Amino acid sequence: MSSATQRPSLSPESPSVVFLDHAAGSPLRPSVADAMARALVGLPPNPSGAHRLARATRGVLEDAREQIATSLGVDAREVVFTGGGTESCNLGILGVAAPTAICISAVEHVAVKEAAARAAQMHSVELIELPVDARGVLRIDQAVELIPDGALVSVMAANNETGVIQPIAELRKALRHAPRNVIIHCDAIGASASMELRSVVEAADLISLAGHKLGGPPSCGVLLVKEGVAMVARVVGGGQELERRSGTQDVAGIVGMATALSATDEERERGDLETMRIRRDRLAETIQRAHPEITVHGQDATRLPGHLHFSVPGVVSEELILLLDQRGICASAGAACSSGAPQASHVLLAMGVNERMARGALRLTLATSTTDEELDRAAMSVIYVISQLRA
Repeated sequence: MSSATQRPSLSPESPSVVFLDHAAGSPLRPSVADAMARALVGLPPNPSGAHRLARATRGVLEDAREQIATSLGVDAREVVFTGGGTESCNLGILGVAAPTAICISAVEHVAVKEAAARAAQMHSVELIELPVDARGVLRIDQAVELIPDGALVSVMAANNETGVIQPIAELRKALRHAPRNVIIHCDAIGASASMELRSVVEAADLISLAGHKLGGPPSCGVLLVKEGVAMVARVVGGGQELERRSGTQDVAGIVGMATALSATDEERERGDLETMRIRRDRLAETIQRAHPEITVHGQDATRLPGHLHFSVPGVVSEELILLLDQRGICASAGAACSSGAPQASHVLLAMGVNERMARGALRLTLATSTTDEELDRAAMSVIYVISQLRA
């Protein structure tokens, strides 16, 4: 097992757990834990003071900001630290002043959906849902027709459930050709661990990231705010982050996120993501050979390399997840924020999947550290559990 993750055992007599829920959040990388432990040795946690120790803490903070900015190809002044991914999405949507409409894709995460509904109410403007096709890909032609000039548009880089990658650069190009002057927010939280984000960063005005998707801490998020985008702070008080988000920064967590983001860059450069994609496809093929009746969602679209999301006819997700958990396989039905929710996935429903099929969804998500042995064990368990439930 790679040192990139450390997984618990079910009991002293049980085999180790196979963790296939990295889309919900990857275990803290040992390198991240080490960096966080070293970050503030002998220093106070608050970087806002005027004395030498506070200035030293501020130096640690700004070094991490520069590291993140360099990784993403932006200016350090455009990096705003938040308390996590949800806050980043909320600030990216609620912090935009005077939009003429709020437009979001039909498959956005609940953190975007609820923030968008509140923003539309707050500004007394229309909330417009942008449709996707059967693969879960944004319908750009229809989106351009629906998006008015001056709107705030939020479309995720890749879907957190299916892994389907959205055409952000193409959307920006189409809107400029229309022409429409809009602000684009992109939730890149689910994509950041396994996708090159430079094209997204170039196309969008506001980009949300979160540490825990990268093998970093859950206490840290980032909102990239492009130069020239006026933001209204939603957390006020101390005027930190150039008055875009007040509150004492979690310096150790920020160092951890910077370290995790750099680690993902190294994995991509080594070709680890392609290896992960091959393993994901082999896992899917193994399960489909045994159970050809399953439907893999987004299979015909470009997806993140570690996502495998499928539905099993006649089975409900909760039963699948419970029985897999009993066999030491950690999986989910979809977004962690809606785990246990009785309703079917809004993502699958927007793709045209019928409700009965949507209720039988299972999401298996890999990391670069996931081994062939772990996937062999997971495949056997999934095949067995499906057979058991359909018997």
